[in-house]
Amino acid sequence: MKLDVGGEFEVGVFLRRINRFLVEVALNNRRVLAHLPNSGRLTTVLIPRATAYLRKQSRMGRKSGYDLFAVEHSKVPIIVDTRFSTVAARTAIEKGQFEPLRDYTTLKQNAKADHVLIDLLLQRSRQQFFLEVKCVTHVVNHVAMFPDAPTLRGRKHLSTLMNLAKNGVGAGVLFSVQRPDATKIRPFHETDPEFAKLLQKAAETGVEIFTQTLTFKPPSIIVLKSNFPRFSFN
Repeated sequence: MKLDVGGEFEVGVFLRRINRFLVEVALNNRRVLAHLPNSGRLTTVLIPRATAYLRKQSRMGRKSGYDLFAVEHSKVPIIVDTRFSTVAARTAIEKGQFEPLRDYTTLKQNAKADHVLIDLLLQRSRQQFFLEVKCVTHVVNHVAMFPDAPTLRGRKHLSTLMNLAKNGVGAGVLFSVQRPDATKIRPFHETDPEFAKLLQKAAETGVEIFTQTLTFKPPSIIVLKSNFPRFSFN
């Protein structure tokens, strides 16, 4: 499935990460600040001198005039904008291109369950399904791993999905790999062992696990492949 993200990207060179949500990029012989919509460590992503794809932003009160959408290094394009993984998943589901959830429609985005927000609430006839989408960017030797930093929020999501499944409500987590060089995905036990244990328990409880791969093809095309890479607990 192909998505056109529309608009034009300005292309620069990534220089450094200033803080959790701010980076510096060389653009047209000047240095600019860009918002980084990703709180992960991104150690295999934000490589100095990587090509940076920026979108101009002009909202009042911002420290930066751009958003960083993607980077490319070693000929691997990587979408860093975590928000886009949910957009892509929702689009694929609504167009019937995501086979495991065919015929579902989006009832609500950011739906509350047990005081926790879940990315998508889907519905098919009278059947509801809560789907949490996790953005994955960390890849080593063709193995994607999540999370790349300890995630209390991610553990809360899993606990909530488990409670839903126990009560007979459809629940699942979708790992959206934002780069094309992974053939397998697993929990990053070394970084967050508690998340890995909860994910195993969630699957045993009835929480479904899905995957998708997003490949950015400049200037504006995203190729989405469902059920890839292969998921494994080890």
